[in-house]
Amino acid sequence: MIDLSKVSCCLITKDPIYPQIIMLDLLTYGFGEIIILTHSDSPFRKHELFAKAKFDIIYYQDDDALCPVKQLAELYEPDIINLAMKQGHFDAHRDNRATMGLGWGTLFPKSILKSLKMYTDIYGEDAVFKRETERILTYLNYPQNRLVLPITDLPSAYESDRLWRQAEHQEYKSLAEDLCKNILMKNERNQK
Repeated sequence: MIDLSKVSCCLITKDPIYPQIIMLDLLTYGFGEIIILTHSDSPFRKHELFAKAKFDIIYYQDDDALCPVKQLAELYEPDIINLAMKQGHFDAHRDNRATMGLGWGTLFPKSILKSLKMYTDIYGEDAVFKRETERILTYLNYPQNRLVLPITDLPSAYESDRLWRQAEHQEYKSLAEDLCKNILMKNERNQK
């Protein structure tokens, strides 16, 4: 089990106040620090918090669910992405390098964020990168410790402004994975 007093908990929300039901839950775990950005205009802004985190391990979750922090910490594996998933998403992504994101509770070493440079060195911080950073991160850092754990969605998880509800969601998902596949193929060719 990881010691959560040595973990930076990073949270963002578009709202003026982080959801209190989640905060009350998170405060029970004794994180070493909790950094919050409110009024966030983009999901990408979480990376500003990741960069400011003082600990080498980061915990992240979205602002629309109660996540299984205790179970995730108990099942933590060092040096890789550890993420909670629902059974349906676990099954849907079983054969994929990438997952849907980090939003249901994720613990990961801050050092893996350097892998995103593989993407930005080729494509820059384009619209795909800013929208699908977590998908890119999981694709470039495979395998992960994917755990089917109990997650409780809040009503806000089903609002129309959530990324998964937007018409272009599938298009961006596929494009991000194709671009990552090209990066890995290029790296493989360069190593020969």
